Amino acid sequence: MKGFKTTGIIILMVAAMNLTAYAQMQSGGQYDDGMGYENPGQPGRGRPMSEKKREEIRKKVEAVRIWRLTEALKLDANTSAKLSPLLSSFDQQRQNIQKEQMETMRDMRLILKASRPDEAKLRSLLDKGENSRRALQELRSKEIDGMKAILSIEQQARFLIFQQEFQREMRGMISGIRGRGHGNAAGSARAPEKE
Repeated sequence: MKGFKTTGIIILMVAAMNLTAYAQMQSGGQYDDGMGYENPGQPGRGRPMSEKKREEIRKKVEAVRIWRLTEALKLDANTSAKLSPLLSSFDQQRQNIQKEQMETMRDMRLILKASRPDEAKLRSLLDKGENSRRALQELRSKEIDGMKAILSIEQQARFLIFQQEFQREMRGMISGIRGRGHGNAAGSARAPEKE
């Protein structure tokens, strides 16, 4: 029954995002392709999704994750109250680093469009990207240390397994949303075919 309830919540979230995208397309508005872009008609092109909308989606996913994490780790109210703000803090830091990484990649793409890309600027961006990668690794280590201070050994193991499975689920859902945005049949979870 628990699994059914959890799956139901995730399906409702994905359906809500898909319905929003469909409604936007039908009303001549912008299409949110689930990749962080709102597109005038075609996935893969357009302007970045508004911060407000991105934050709404992030909060919904985070609420489901905390709820499922509490169940998976069999947390009591006290431990859950300690864990939730810790995870939120690390998630916010991770989000900031990932945003910086996206900006770095965007800048690299722009430079590479030139007939003679500026190697000094590219080198600087490559260094910036490497620093972001290291920052994410350090953040992950701090997150694990924080978990050790709050969770039992069994809960730590459950946490690592939960994180891996939850991320796999999210990637699968995002792939499904992207696939539908590229013209695949509704309900298909296939990734878009390469051209």
